[in-house]
Amino acid sequence: MNQAAAIYSPVRPQHVNDNTPHAARPLMIGLTGLRNVGKSTVANLLEEEFGFEKVHAFASGKEAAERWFDVIGGDGWRMVYGDLKDQPSEHLPGGVAPRFLLEKMGHFFGETLGVDWTLGLEIQLARKRNPRAPIVVESLVYEAPWFRAQGGVVVRLERPGHNGPAGVESDAVQAAIAADVTLSATTPDELRTKARRAVQQMVGGG
Repeated sequence: MNQAAAIYSPVRPQHVNDNTPHAARPLMIGLTGLRNVGKSTVANLLEEEFGFEKVHAFASGKEAAERWFDVIGGDGWRMVYGDLKDQPSEHLPGGVAPRFLLEKMGHFFGETLGVDWTLGLEIQLARKRNPRAPIVVESLVYEAPWFRAQGGVVVRLERPGHNGPAGVESDAVQAAIAADVTLSATTPDELRTKARRAVQQMVGGG
């Protein structure tokens, strides 16, 4: 059952980027944690079972990168979203993996240009698509302080024994983010169960 209509933020935002009264602002959850720890799993669950609008701070940037990879002769979709993301590429200088460029682009947009070019813009687009839907940010990194100031709830995901891919620049940034909730799970099923329980508690339903 879609529960979106009943999900509103329990946290009063310090600043807002629209005129929605804080009491009626839909809940925003931001997921953080190492790569491959289950952020997409949780984001998909919230979208499918609770009616969340799924947002990624670099969604538009990824689409631009996908097209650029296509132009230089690569398989853009596989290099951005698929099995080639972490594989050395003959199409890139020095044979680096596509993730190298994605990390550099993400840092430039998130740190140099700022949140208005990344998560702020993506949340505005999500609210245009569905003004009343709660929002889940699939991967919260550079924008965490801004997100919390908007009333967002930061949820850290952990998998015991998992270290993630080596050499990922943004991992140091996400590791320093203070989380409101931490979910630790060793399997996807355990993670889904804990995520359901956490959301139900946030909205007073469990």
